[in-house]
Amino acid sequence: MKTKLLLFIFIMSFMLSIQQTQAQTLSPGDISIFWYQADTPDKFAFTTFVELNAGTEIIFTDCGAVPGGTFDPLGCGEGATVYTVPVGGIQIGEVVLFDDASPAPEFSDYGGDAIINGSSGLGVSTGGDSITVIQGTGVSPSFIFMINGASTGFTGDDTSSTTETNLFTGLTDVGLPRTAVGVGAGPGASQEFDNAIYNGTYTFATINDAKIALTDPANYIGVNTITTAPYPTLVAAIPTKLTITSLSTDEFELGNSIVVTPNPSNGNITIKNSGVAIDKVVVTDVNGRTISSYDLQGTTVGKELNLSSYVLSGMYFMSISSGDRTTVKKLIIK
Repeated sequence: MKTKLLLFIFIMSFMLSIQQTQAQTLSPGDISIFWYQADTPDKFAFTTFVELNAGTEIIFTDCGAVPGGTFDPLGCGEGATVYTVPVGGIQIGEVVLFDDASPAPEFSDYGGDAIINGSSGLGVSTGGDSITVIQGTGVSPSFIFMINGASTGFTGDDTSSTTETNLFTGLTDVGLPRTAVGVGAGPGASQEFDNAIYNGTYTFATINDAKIALTDPANYIGVNTITTAPYPTLVAAIPTKLTITSLSTDEFELGNSIVVTPNPSNGNITIKNSGVAIDKVVVTDVNGRTISSYDLQGTTVGKELNLSSYVLSGMYFMSISSGDRTTVKKLIIK
């Protein structure tokens, strides 16, 4: 009996470790950089608007865009750093800091490919530069977010100068929230600030309120010397986590207890949980229309769902309810 119990405990621990290392595909705007420092040492800060699963790799590069919305096909000549989400994942609103002088162990230099230099990590220029967030490789990446310290606009050309950038395909620098933020000194392609930081509250009612505030260029200040006030004070005030009042502790715990896999998926998915009683699952599209719903009657075990007859390729949201708690998981159908 003892042997069987130990075997059961081992299997459960193994299954939980698999759940905690399920990497994921991000969409534009899922994370936001809100601090950029080109003066030595290079630094930046980002936060996430979705839960990040352990093992997820996120690449940060100072390679700029050409007018076609891609990297220079002949190679950008600059490097990148890779952030690997640690065991346990990252919760919504957590803040991650990069410091080139003493990078956290989750950061490592990007190995390089045909586009991005493999011999160096991130090296932000004081002559003007940008940081772009991607997944995949420089050959065919997915663009997630970009902050441009070289200009308030995105009219530059990386082939003309590595201190310039255009706008990467799929990102937008208009409206709010946006996925590309220009925080330079002026609209010219190289009217730069060496350093720029968000200048506002870190307490928000909703995730969308946080997105709007952190991607509004009007909420940023730029300086060319890191001792210029109020820059040092703003840097010191960066929190370890945003405060989003609509997200309760129970909701965070529910979200961390449930994993939807595989994701991306062909429509056949499994909802895994660690003993949570799941009452209902509702799948909606990006416009909020209900695609399908399931009454799971308080099940505490994994549940397989076949959505292939309901969905096409694209992004969907899965609302999973347990009592008066609800967590929303983003689902990518390929």
